[in-house]
Amino acid sequence: MLREILDVLEYLDDARNAADRFAGLLPDGARKIEVTPFESDLGKTDFIKILIPGATGKSAGGAAPTLGIIGSNGGLRLPGAYPGLASDADGCIVGLACALRLARMRTRGQQLAGDVLISTHICQQAHPAPHDPFPFVMSPLPSSEKHPRLVDDRMDAILTPETCKGNKMVSHLGFAVTPPVREGFILRAHETVLHIMEMVTGKAPVVFPITMQDVTPYELGVHHICGMVLPSIFSTAPVIGVPLVTEIQTHPSATGAQQPMVLESAARFCIEVATAFGNGDCEFYYPGDFEGMLESFGAMRGWQRINKVG
Repeated sequence: MLREILDVLEYLDDARNAADRFAGLLPDGARKIEVTPFESDLGKTDFIKILIPGATGKSAGGAAPTLGIIGSNGGLRLPGAYPGLASDADGCIVGLACALRLARMRTRGQQLAGDVLISTHICQQAHPAPHDPFPFVMSPLPSSEKHPRLVDDRMDAILTPETCKGNKMVSHLGFAVTPPVREGFILRAHETVLHIMEMVTGKAPVVFPITMQDVTPYELGVHHICGMVLPSIFSTAPVIGVPLVTEIQTHPSATGAQQPMVLESAARFCIEVATAFGNGDCEFYYPGDFEGMLESFGAMRGWQRINKVG
């Protein structure tokens, strides 16, 4: 998995590279790639979706569930005197590395049971936005337009790797997981996800605390720790964030902040969850918890006050 991380880092480090050229890095085989460019007065980005079919996945007429991996990020770099990849690029790196790894696995006869759909965007010129304690790195379109383009109705569950280093919520060098979020409800972490994290890291699992504020649209103006569970606003699938974290606060715009071994372990975790989820050995949440909350309090989507677009 480290080879894929290094290959993606090398690829994205060239600011001339966008989504179309990345498709050329993937080995030939059964895969489907969709690239959708976007451009506005604030800049441009390329949305990319890569479907890796499973042996009994839905794309082959099977019943195995589809895992979505959304490499969440605002952008890869900011204009100015610091030209390197920003810390905010982590989610995109992990997502693309997962796609590259799964495609290479297929050439070795290693096919997962379920489909895996990787979605991210490649924005080589982002812009800063005010945020406490450090500015966010932002794409040329707002969250209410970006996330619907990243989410896909084919995803039965979603992992969202994303850098989340500019806070004091977790003081740990590595990655964590958030509680699962479905349709506005923050639910308890499922033991199967925590078990996979233990096996991948060889350490006790780390669960990142999120709040109700984090499952609201950015446009509402309330404070967000980060946006790794925002796909839950635009999907009925359960969403688990995979924050890449550090022991100290790190600026989202900081360059030279990538930790290759942390990126590798987060990507390896995503691959292992994809494997177990397609095999029916991994659950994202406890259905009874969700159904009980829904019965007791009713649907929670209304207060999110945003409609799916795109």
